[in-house]
Amino acid sequence: MTAASPPRVAPSRGAWRGIVIPVGILAILFVVILPRIVDYGAVLDALRRLTAGQLLALGAAAALAYVVNAVPYKLLVKRLTWPHAVGADIAGRAVASTIPGPTDIATRIVLYTQWGVALETASAGLVIGGLVETGSALVLPLLALVTIVATGTPVSPLIVGLAAIGAVVLVVAVTVFMAIVRSERIARSIGELLERLAARVFAMLNRHPPEAIVKAILDLRSRLHDLANRRGIAAYVAAVGAKLAWFLVLEVALTAFGMGPSVLAPGAVLTAMAVVAIVSLMPLTPGGAGVSELTYLAVLTALVDPSLAASVAAAVLLFRIVQWLVPIPLGWVILVVMRRGHGLFTDEA
Repeated sequence: MTAASPPRVAPSRGAWRGIVIPVGILAILFVVILPRIVDYGAVLDALRRLTAGQLLALGAAAALAYVVNAVPYKLLVKRLTWPHAVGADIAGRAVASTIPGPTDIATRIVLYTQWGVALETASAGLVIGGLVETGSALVLPLLALVTIVATGTPVSPLIVGLAAIGAVVLVVAVTVFMAIVRSERIARSIGELLERLAARVFAMLNRHPPEAIVKAILDLRSRLHDLANRRGIAAYVAAVGAKLAWFLVLEVALTAFGMGPSVLAPGAVLTAMAVVAIVSLMPLTPGGAGVSELTYLAVLTALVDPSLAASVAAAVLLFRIVQWLVPIPLGWVILVVMRRGHGLFTDEA
């Protein structure tokens, strides 16, 4: 019997509109908005002063983050080897950063099924992996608040407020999720409430509201049941660990420009990451490019002396290069190598 075919990686013609719009947004952000906030010349001067040792430390931290990022999927799809898990993760992120939409999921499914993973197993692992990856961002504000309290480091009231709000959001989200898991009646009621709210909001916008919200909530309930088992909990912890690995990369970048923990408190940096993670849940641009940089700059430059603004911008730019830009060519090369002989943009497994 022929196995079910995974979806295509290549975008349809209609997807080109989804590519052009984000590119336009990126152009506005980097060509119009950012130059008004950041002196690109000063940023380049700061980057030129980096030593080989600093670049090596940043590369080592980034390599660790690339590996840790794949851990949740390795736990959820046990048949994957470590090279396959890490390679598929980088390749999926590269495709998603180039072609808008859930193209990272399509890419991973193509690769997973190529390696003999059943389509149903691959799909379930990716759905739960997406849930834990999204939910792990909600823990960052709580970790930031705990860090601020534990270290006793004086930070801006703005940072404390943002961390506290994020912690409240986490508590509310966990409460709602637990209610959905425990009771189908509550899950259905939440779905109906969201359906009514969506109908009102979209009516004001003169647009048709999304359909089958109740069904989506009930489907989410079944996924949350899967998430509540031992492997799902381990994957969630691993996803939080991946966020902290990127926090380490950001700390290394900031320290390279003279803004270590004594200048920017770790709790403040964690809060900035939390704000960026939550903002990035709204996919305005591929990989949050432009939007993430603006958010980091807005939060971090508000916490330092204005004379350090160029150093902050350089650190953020360097961090985003290794987090977002480097994985794009690297991921495409990995994808081509791993798909060699299997038809890169075909439906065959």
